[in-house]
Amino acid sequence: MKILDRIDRAVVLVAMVALVAMMLLTTVSVTGRYFFSRPIPDDLVLSEFLMIFVVFLPLSAVQAKREHVFVTIFTDWMTNRAKVVMETFGVIVGLVAFTIVGWASFHEVYGSWQAGSYVDGPLELPEWPPRLALFFGVALFTVRLLVDAIRSVISLRQGTAVAARSEEERALDAEIH
Repeated sequence: MKILDRIDRAVVLVAMVALVAMMLLTTVSVTGRYFFSRPIPDDLVLSEFLMIFVVFLPLSAVQAKREHVFVTIFTDWMTNRAKVVMETFGVIVGLVAFTIVGWASFHEVYGSWQAGSYVDGPLELPEWPPRLALFFGVALFTVRLLVDAIRSVISLRQGTAVAARSEEERALDAEIH
């Protein structure tokens, strides 16, 4: 698990760098367009590519910390065990869905790389790097979901399972600290 956590930290760092690069790219391109009538070529395509890094790479880290948004309106009244069963079911459904997405994205990367696909524009940017980032982020997320599903099933069997904290509990903690 420590290896997976280290990989999560590394990809979150990459996503942060991509976000900063995207903001700088936008700032420089808008400034160039406004003052010199010369924006950065393919700035929108580059931003789209960077957005893939920002969105998909941190998925596993968010899952590990259980920081994604939970809709708890129907589960707040349930017992801890029932909540854990619902969470485990959700993780397993996510595992199945993202395994399919990962498989499809792998084929997209491979096909794009093999064909030498590129985005039509002044820079003729290759399509495979952002597709690879998407595949890597989805694959890492799928591994995290698998680990979480196994942990949840084991803790349910042992009777030690604890449900994720609700948004309300996290918000109250944020206010206190």
